Amino acid sequence: MARVAFHTVGVLTLAAVSAAGACDQGETQHLSGSAHSATVGAGGSGGQGQGGEAVIVELGNPNHVLLRGWVLTPDESFAGEVLVENDLIACVAASCADQPAAADASVVETNGIILPGMIDTHNHILFNIFDESDWTPSQSYTNHLDWTDEARYAAMVDAKQHLNGEFSSPVNLNCELDKYGELKGLVAGTTSIVGAATPGNKGCYATLARSIDQSSNGLCDMQSCDDKVQAHTLFPSASTADGVCTNFGDGDTEAYLVHIGEGTDQEARDELESLRTVTTTDGCLFEPRTTIVHGTAFGAAELDVLANATMALSWSPRSNVFLYGAGTDKSKTTDIPGALDRGIRIALSPDWSIGGSQNLLDELRFADEIDGELWGDVLSPEMLVAMVTSTPAELLALEGQIGRLAPGLKADLVVIGGDPASPYASVVAATPREVRLVMVDGLVLYGDDQLQPLGPTDPGCEALDICARAKFVCVARPGGAADDKLAQTFAEIRTALEEALAAYDAMNLSQWDFAPLTPLVRCPQ
Repeated sequence: MARVAFHTVGVLTLAAVSAAGACDQGETQHLSGSAHSATVGAGGSGGQGQGGEAVIVELGNPNHVLLRGWVLTPDESFAGEVLVENDLIACVAASCADQPAAADASVVETNGIILPGMIDTHNHILFNIFDESDWTPSQSYTNHLDWTDEARYAAMVDAKQHLNGEFSSPVNLNCELDKYGELKGLVAGTTSIVGAATPGNKGCYATLARSIDQSSNGLCDMQSCDDKVQAHTLFPSASTADGVCTNFGDGDTEAYLVHIGEGTDQEARDELESLRTVTTTDGCLFEPRTTIVHGTAFGAAELDVLANATMALSWSPRSNVFLYGAGTDKSKTTDIPGALDRGIRIALSPDWSIGGSQNLLDELRFADEIDGELWGDVLSPEMLVAMVTSTPAELLALEGQIGRLAPGLKADLVVIGGDPASPYASVVAATPREVRLVMVDGLVLYGDDQLQPLGPTDPGCEALDICARAKFVCVARPGGAADDKLAQTFAEIRTALEEALAAYDAMNLSQWDFAPLTPLVRCPQ
């Protein structure tokens, strides 16, 4: 991601953007209609936690930021500091005062919890303009191949494809669809997403949360970077699967995520054996670089296979319960205790906002709820935090760049308001309202309103309300052109999607309407 200049007190002034439909759904998310200023060192109206609000102590070099608070690496937990120098973490310690970059850094007393930016290992990001008000299964299903036949689901897919420019559609909003999905993650502390956006590798995917499964992942200094993460949201063909094995052999692929075993029936269970035999060389995908997305149907025998091959799981409990448990039967999800007993690595992921969680914080709370109700708290808060930070980084073979707070890693981090006496539990209990600051590649892109002077000045940031908390978000990038859409503001992205959805509904291609656009955040009642 390109670096830009920091420091301003004002935010970008915008025309008011309607949040129609949000209030009656218990959802709040809108832009301010006027410039909103922040005062250096003063507590704004955003994100108060038990330790008080975050405060800018000193504005210094815009490329050096020193955060003070409770640090979760996440392997360790201590009161300390995190120093960011350009796009990298320079220091994580009780004190970073002896570091050269600390001498002129902007200093923030976060009065909160500092942890790595969260990583989402499975999301259908282009569908995140929808939620369950657009489609809910008419019954509880046992296999992922069945509910896709529902007429309303098919109509929703048609709407998404129309907006994404598929099948000769005259509309082309794939940049806006992807950015909106990234923003839904970003405001909840997610800084990397396996989103499976199509068409792939577009430059406009490189501006907000990392599109970690694309060459526009921002992990290098160029617009197009090495992309060694492969993700398949459908069962692979023989030639496609053989290609992954070839890529394993020559090093072009270091992480493979494949969507199988979703459901509760034998057909879904048998997909693991089908994956073993789909390749010319049986079992060449059964190795540590492969992560199974879902595996909901898997029993002891299948989990044994995963464990013996050191394969991993990406777990999406809320989506599982929505599709296979009628939204209420929480037993209809992956056997996580069985996976833990076998030492299988597990990452947590929202899947999509249609019945899945809106973001990883929502998914953390739901996973904790299932664990407490069904499994007797086998998942500690520390384990849950690892499932969205260090473990997914390992599964993506990116543990040397993201997922932990350590010198030399990318400066992707989040600050959450909470109780330092219970820092991991505070993260698990958090909502987007408690997210105080989000940094990606050393750039402050989102946070409480009083921290906005840390954000980019060119072309500026936008005021945002999240669950009655004043925030700011920095979406537009300098030097953007009409064809690359890098200069788009959030207001422009939202307006484009809202107008396109309304225009699609007006075509009367089905009996259902899909406007308005689902809000960024659903606020807890």
